[in-house]
Amino acid sequence: MSSDERGSASLLAVGVALLLLGAGLVGALWAAVSLGSHRATSAADLAALSAAQAVQAGAFDPCASARRVAADQQVELRECAVEGELVSVTVAVRLELGAIGSPAATVEARAGPIDMRAGTGETGGERGGGDWVGDG
Repeated sequence: MSSDERGSASLLAVGVALLLLGAGLVGALWAAVSLGSHRATSAADLAALSAAQAVQAGAFDPCASARRVAADQQVELRECAVEGELVSVTVAVRLELGAIGSPAATVEARAGPIDMRAGTGETGGERGGGDWVGDG
């Protein structure tokens, strides 16, 4: 081995280690963002369904039910709108990404009778029965 080649394996090992560290950091970041997004989606669906059920039950303030569910899910309810029997909510989850910052994952969800005609406040069928937007 000539004197020019001494230490070249060490540099290669350091380069590979840095590459693996970078890939691990990207993977951890992707996992955190994905988890936050799924958490926000689930919380938005739950809040919208809860408020829509409150509408069907004749509650005075269906958005209070959405606020309670959002608080239980540890998300921020940013918007709740009731139009007839259709409820729309927007929730946000704060993502803790260390030195990168704390962006919010924001998700909208709607719930109400499945045959609800947007903007008319009318349904095409009977009230009740379990046919809801958001049902799985």
